[in-house]
Amino acid sequence: MSPTSSGPDDPDRLPLETEIFREAMSRIATAVHVVTTDGPGGRIGATVSAACSVSDEPASILVCLNKKTRIHAAVLENRRFCLNTLSDDHEAISDAFAGRDKLEMPQRFEKGAWTTLATGCPALDSARLSVDCEVYSVTEMGTHSIIVGTVIDLRMTDPGKSLLYVRRGYKSLDT
Repeated sequence: MSPTSSGPDDPDRLPLETEIFREAMSRIATAVHVVTTDGPGGRIGATVSAACSVSDEPASILVCLNKKTRIHAAVLENRRFCLNTLSDDHEAISDAFAGRDKLEMPQRFEKGAWTTLATGCPALDSARLSVDCEVYSVTEMGTHSIIVGTVIDLRMTDPGKSLLYVRRGYKSLDT
């Protein structure tokens, strides 16, 4: 049996190399978001691509955060977060919150105009969508946590071009 068709208990199964998996995942086009939080754990944000809806009853979304990051610790302590979906003119904001500019956190928030929604988390005024959540559950999976949030509030802007990330670069899609 070949390694690609073997089951998880097959002794001849080869482990999947991390680099191959990362390359494969780079081929999936994903929306770019900035997750923010504020509270006792601090006012922090980070660029993420792993986020999606979970259910509409109750309204809920999930984000995947690396357990080694400051945003992970802050979201768990604050027990709330806001998912801000970026538009195609937000590359600089995405880069800032990804840490590419080496800016301190307060400087990152200077890259855009921010207000707050119901939980008090920062919401980017010009985001395609801002979804304000309270943490419902946390499941650990390898290097990341899958954090499900119950939606408390949201704000949408007029349709336009959304920022996507694929093959390690930005693209846009008219939405």
